[in-house]
Amino acid sequence: MFVLLTGAFGNIGESTLLALLEQNHQIRCFDLHTKQNEKCAKRLHRFGEFEIIWGDIRDINTTQKIVEDVECIIHLAALIPPKSEVDPDFTNTVNVGGTLRLIEAAEALPVKPKFIFASSISVFGPTMHLPPPRKADDPLNPTDIYTTTKVKCETALRTSTLPWTIFRLAAVPALRIGSEADETLFEIPLEQRIEFVHTRDVGTAFANAITAETTKKILLIGGGKSSQMLQRDFIAKILNAMGVGMLPESAFRVATKPEEWFYTDWLDTTESQRLLQYQNHTYDQYIEELKRAVGFKRHLARIFRGSAQKRLLAQSPYYKEPTK
Repeated sequence: MFVLLTGAFGNIGESTLLALLEQNHQIRCFDLHTKQNEKCAKRLHRFGEFEIIWGDIRDINTTQKIVEDVECIIHLAALIPPKSEVDPDFTNTVNVGGTLRLIEAAEALPVKPKFIFASSISVFGPTMHLPPPRKADDPLNPTDIYTTTKVKCETALRTSTLPWTIFRLAAVPALRIGSEADETLFEIPLEQRIEFVHTRDVGTAFANAITAETTKKILLIGGGKSSQMLQRDFIAKILNAMGVGMLPESAFRVATKPEEWFYTDWLDTTESQRLLQYQNHTYDQYIEELKRAVGFKRHLARIFRGSAQKRLLAQSPYYKEPTK
């Protein structure tokens, strides 16, 4: 099948592209032309052939060009937190405007392609005051720019004339993690429920959805019960894998009200797993992969653990050094 993959060279894009190559699809990749994306594209060409169109999804001529002749669209391209929260107008033009142009271009084709959209479980808002797990028909509660754009895109797709599928994704950490802390790291309370899903499994889910009976379905994509944990365990294993070690609890935000919790939770993935058969990696397997990716730097971090932790703690707005 001829598949358009937008946001092809990001974390989930790379995993989806690899899964599409394994299934021998004809693939057209679309993304911004950056040095990082170009480097990723060259590396992935070792695994198979695919077409690349570089461009800006906000441009209507570009969206009309990239949908030509395709039979399925997997739409991943979007600004995500924290970048999405910096400039609301720009985020809306990319996330919502770009998606609307893509939908319009797809609707104009002689044969309407299946449109598979990457949303997020964050559209449910903070739900720690509710018993888990979250289900696809739970009420939506967008609480920031990013989640608001995702809800707008979901609505536009559901009211379109296209055969659509919406994925709401759980936490999908990359296989390569930089030395700087993500700005959301310290904003997530340690007692927060979180569900992990391996990036390669997400790629498999997108690829399998091309031919699976998922039309007009909203599916929650997570790792399953074995990947459900608290943020304390989730982040501790990542920091230990990097050789840094767990940071003091005082570095993390503490939630005392329902609205102060983060927007992650455990999911009911029964239907998505039945349809897509994608849950193939555990969180512990991911941690072992992360250790291998960090390599010798992990041992260096252990040696200089004090300075490494100090550098990370300097990025926390909550941490105060204990008085002697």
